[in-house]
Amino acid sequence: MVRGSLEVRPQYADDAKLALNIAAAIAAIFIPGAGLVGPIAGYAIERYVRRPERILVEELTRANVGLLDDERAAAFIPMAYKFFEAAKEGEYEHNLRVLAELLKNELASDTPDVSAFARMARRLEALTLTELKVIALINASIRTITMASTEGPGQSERPYVSAHTLSHDPNNKENFDPFILQEVLSDLAGRGLLVVDGAARVSKHEEYYYVSSSFQSLIDKAKSSIARCDAPS
Repeated sequence: MVRGSLEVRPQYADDAKLALNIAAAIAAIFIPGAGLVGPIAGYAIERYVRRPERILVEELTRANVGLLDDERAAAFIPMAYKFFEAAKEGEYEHNLRVLAELLKNELASDTPDVSAFARMARRLEALTLTELKVIALINASIRTITMASTEGPGQSERPYVSAHTLSHDPNNKENFDPFILQEVLSDLAGRGLLVVDGAARVSKHEEYYYVSSSFQSLIDKAKSSIARCDAPS
């Protein structure tokens, strides 16, 4: 194994070759003996190995990741395996890009947390583009409330979101209606990204949701990918 520190060398972004080689080795596990089944295997390799491999390497090179030291290489292998496992199961490309950014930022931390990456991968499993856009909307809405400060009407200790408030939020560029938002908020709560407000209030006409620590971690570690999903096409 190549030893050394995690290098950041802007002029040599292609130095992620070690990561690429490990990724290719992991990818080979999923389609053993591929050469025996002809064109079908070629399509499968492109879709479930090469395409996600490009997504992962693109994210690593964007961060100018160079050599991996022993600790980070040991963390990279199970996270990359999880990434390719998601690809093999047909995960959406937008989710693979989010997972790639999560993996990159986990590698860049002082102590990469493989289990945290695996837990987040489960929370994001089969997340639709609409749901990802609603995550971006929730984050923008919470930030707006927080920046406007603390005296927002009806907002108490921490800002909450609801289908009604999000549907009328200026950040709602997609014009999601309350019915869609109700479904998405419920699903995100089931994934552990939102926390349902259990309080009963006379003025409460719909369910309120607070962001969880997992939601905040997702925003912190994958903000660029989520922003790209929410950008106008």
